[in-house]
Amino acid sequence: MHVQVFFRWLCVALGLLLAGCASHNYGDEQYRLRMATAGKDIMWVPSKLEIVHKMLEAAKVAPGDIVYDLGSGDGIIPLEAAKRYGVRSVGIEYNPDLVALAQRNAKRADLERLVTFKRGDNFVEDFSEATVVTLYLGESLNAKLMPRLLKMRPGTRVLSNVFRIESWIPDQEIRASTGDMAYLWIVPAAIEGRWQFSGFPDAKQVSMEVIQKKQIFDANIFFDGRRVARIEDARIRASELDLQFSHAGKTYTLRGQVQGSRFSGLLNNNPKTPVTGQLAP
Repeated sequence: MHVQVFFRWLCVALGLLLAGCASHNYGDEQYRLRMATAGKDIMWVPSKLEIVHKMLEAAKVAPGDIVYDLGSGDGIIPLEAAKRYGVRSVGIEYNPDLVALAQRNAKRADLERLVTFKRGDNFVEDFSEATVVTLYLGESLNAKLMPRLLKMRPGTRVLSNVFRIESWIPDQEIRASTGDMAYLWIVPAAIEGRWQFSGFPDAKQVSMEVIQKKQIFDANIFFDGRRVARIEDARIRASELDLQFSHAGKTYTLRGQVQGSRFSGLLNNNPKTPVTGQLAP
């Protein structure tokens, strides 16, 4: 009997807590914003300040970055990015009342020169200039955005509060003291295909066939047409290619930069053995 009474009171307490959250005004005197306010695709839930700060820290936001927040709500992420790092920030939000609220928040914080909020659809608006993209949208919407995110410039940092992005393994997991989680991905250069290299001293022709899975890739290395090594689960970080393989008792380390369909780097970190590469069309 005592157990039943305890659980009854527990349910009542939880109900009161949720009701309190739902009735709290997260907006201002012009727009009374409530928890779980309905939007175009999702309900609005406030981003906690600690996890916002940890996300921006993980992204290593610095002068020159441009932060885009997709589904910007009350504008907390663009405003904190501008306030803490002095960077230009843009919030895209479908709900016009939230856009207006975020604009008022920017004015109150005297950040209008750095922060822009505009009404728009995340799947229509152009955010290709961003160097940092933040999300708090849900797994299904993240998955829908993933093809566009992967086409952004290599090195673009993508962060999602709470929700992962389908089959894209995070480069970093971010945890707040409250237990809240966020995730960081770094957009990799596109390297899938067959590469031809020059500069290897031990072969006239060196090629590499790559099968890419986001920032992870498998590769076969060929010396003069003969496969000499198989590489599994190598990684490319932004435009930085770094791989190691062994052949005929020798260890080869290839490090360098991918720029579109071209590669330039060093073999075994030796300035005397520069290597260049070309991705076949």
